[in-house]
Amino acid sequence: MNKEINLIYGKNPVIEAIRAKRALKVFAITNFNDQKILNLIKENHLNMVSITLNEMEKMCHGVHQGIAAELKPYQTVSLEEIIAKAKKKEKKIIVMLDNISDPHNLGAILRSADVFEASGIILPKHNSVTLNATVAKTSAGAINYVPVAIVNNLNQAIKELKEEGYWVVSTDGSADISYSSLKYDFPVVIVIGSEGKGVSPLVLKNSDYIVKIPQFGHVNSLNASVAAGILLAEVHKS
Repeated sequence: MNKEINLIYGKNPVIEAIRAKRALKVFAITNFNDQKILNLIKENHLNMVSITLNEMEKMCHGVHQGIAAELKPYQTVSLEEIIAKAKKKEKKIIVMLDNISDPHNLGAILRSADVFEASGIILPKHNSVTLNATVAKTSAGAINYVPVAIVNNLNQAIKELKEEGYWVVSTDGSADISYSSLKYDFPVVIVIGSEGKGVSPLVLKNSDYIVKIPQFGHVNSLNASVAAGILLAEVHKS
């Protein structure tokens, strides 16, 4: 088993995985006594394997709370599937991530995407974080509900999205306009880049708007997941 991809641990991640029908098998330390989780395992007819604390420590690379689960592989979807899902929603929001390499950032962005009803997240095939156990744990279960598409080329994806009526809004610290000055009354693709590299020049060129998030403290760059949350909240309320 590829533990990095298929193993998740900690009570809340395991609960969400079971509820989303993604768990294949559950591992618990011999004295595990969380009755809520034990009942959930039984209700879903899952095989539970009792192991020692030492075995659990070797299996997991973080706080496990005595419980872990082997999961079905994380499945991605096509860009067309995300577009189709968005058509069913009153507010059409898609998130595109450019140069994001930190799995904790992707996990946190998945959480915000779920909260603010984004229809999906688009990642490039190369030079990007992938769906793994760290992303799943950080997402607190949102990975089970927000579809992710991996595309060969972000700019080709932008072209397809524009043909579907989307407007592309990228974030960049050098922009002249604030994110809050736009009225997001159109299908929108929010593009977020990393703190280090930002959004790629060609993606910026192909964007309809480039906005910045005004900052007033001593640190001049927001974490990518925080920036995504701010933009998603603004777009959702418009």
